[in-house]
Amino acid sequence: METEFPSGAMLSNRRAGPDDCLKTAAFRDLMPRSAVAYENKLVGLGEHYLVTSPAKLMCLGLGSCVGIAIYDIHTGFGGMAHAMLPRFEEGRDKRNVSKYADSAVYVMVDDLLELGCSRSNLRAKLAGGAQMFSFLASDSLNIDQRNAESAKEALRNERIPVIGEHLGGNKGRTCVFDPSSGQYTVQMGSEILMI
Repeated sequence: METEFPSGAMLSNRRAGPDDCLKTAAFRDLMPRSAVAYENKLVGLGEHYLVTSPAKLMCLGLGSCVGIAIYDIHTGFGGMAHAMLPRFEEGRDKRNVSKYADSAVYVMVDDLLELGCSRSNLRAKLAGGAQMFSFLASDSLNIDQRNAESAKEALRNERIPVIGEHLGGNKGRTCVFDPSSGQYTVQMGSEILMI
C-alpha cells in the first residue's frame, strides 16, 4: 500500500516489525547513531523517525495520540514521533520508548544532538491529542490531554520551545512535517492548516 503526501511524494506504508525494536532504549547502544533517513517516512503508532532534507514525515489518523515534531532550524535534521501514551514510567511496555510522549521527546532530542544539532536551534511543533471517545472523559482516563501535557512537559525539561501546536478537539488528524522548512501541515477532514 502506498500513501501520498500532500506534496505528491509517495512512500511505502510499513508496519512495525522486529527491526523496530532496534529503536528502543534497550537496543539504543547497538544502533548506529546517525540512523537518519533521506526518504519520506510514514511514522506509525509508537514509532519515531529522524530524517533530513528533502525527506518529510507523516502521521496518519492521529486521534488521542500526539504527533511530536522536533527539528533544527539550521541543519534540516528533524524527527517526528507518533506517541500513544503519556509517560514511560506508567507504561507496561518498556521496550518501545517511542510509544510514550515523554520518552519519545527525550530520545529524539538525544538523537538530534548526537547528529550535531545545537539545542539552542531546536524547535518543536505538536498536533493531536483529540478526545475521540466522550464516554471515556474522566481525569484519570483522559489520555488525549495527558499525552499533550506530557509532551509539553518533556519539551520544557529539554528547554525546547514549542512554536506551533494544534491540540484537542474531537476529530482525528493527519499530519505532515517538513524539517527543512519547519512546515507542519495538519489535515482534519477537509480542513488543512499550517502550524
